[in-house]
Amino acid sequence: MKISVIIPLYNAEKYFAVCLESLLIQTLADFEVIVVDDCSTDKSVAVAENYLERFGGRLKIVTLPENTGNPAIPRNVGLDLSCGKYVYFVDNDDLLIDNALEILYDFAEEYAADVVYVDQIFTCGEEPIPQILDRRLLDDVLTVDVPTLDTDGIAGRVEKIFSTYYKWPPWSKFLRRDFLIDNDIKFPRVQIAEDSHWTFKIVCLAKKILRISTPVYIWRIVESSVTRRSRSPEQELILWLNPLITALDDLDNFLRGLEYFRQNPDVRLKVLNFFTGFQLFKMSTALNALTPAEVYEIFLRELSKASSTPALTACLLANILYRNELI
Repeated sequence: MKISVIIPLYNAEKYFAVCLESLLIQTLADFEVIVVDDCSTDKSVAVAENYLERFGGRLKIVTLPENTGNPAIPRNVGLDLSCGKYVYFVDNDDLLIDNALEILYDFAEEYAADVVYVDQIFTCGEEPIPQILDRRLLDDVLTVDVPTLDTDGIAGRVEKIFSTYYKWPPWSKFLRRDFLIDNDIKFPRVQIAEDSHWTFKIVCLAKKILRISTPVYIWRIVESSVTRRSRSPEQELILWLNPLITALDDLDNFLRGLEYFRQNPDVRLKVLNFFTGFQLFKMSTALNALTPAEVYEIFLRELSKASSTPALTACLLANILYRNELI
């Protein structure tokens, strides 16, 4: 099997058929589709089941025992069930151009890449069958004219993370499965921003990253998505605080496990500050809408829920706020 396409599924009955149709028309046929349902409450699973026969045994549907509230765990489950040489994560409301998998596979094979990073995409609106596609840079600034291998060592790649040279979305990366398995690269179980730490680990550990500018993915901009959904300031603050509480220790342990960061503790701290500052920036609107007393009570309450010590989170928050690096 050449490719495993992994799709986390949750309440996407309006768009999921179009997503699956875009896979059925792929010019490369040697792939499987693994749909991991996060306990949908609509007819999403029924939509998937209607396609079982049309995929001729290449479609697997798995339903988790309970809702996890985020695509992280469904993606991890899909990876564990996959058998393709490469894996590609697709969101349940998006779609691919007809030769997307063939393009990605051919590039990965030609360059023996662990990761094929695509820096351009198409976007579409909320109509189920897109009528107009807009081509855009994923980074809005950076692109390459020809396929380009990243020849930088870990120090250079870390600087590229700081400069947003690599963006977070999982669908911007076509990955060799053994690379992920051998390095135990999984998505952390967080409410949002699960792809940031995951991307950082990939960029640090991959031997070969190929950057291409051929758009193959169609990203549907939906106002009801997690990042665009309307919330109260308190809800917004809690949402973006969650990754700091639940995933920061994991990131720190990852950094401590690499020789480069052990020899360069200042860079390790810079990485931790970078991700802490990123979450704080996402909280900025909520922070400005709440009083200091309200913020204090929310932080105290949420940090007290942490299963591990919140000392690292508290230290980094204090450091950034002291240096006035919030905004």
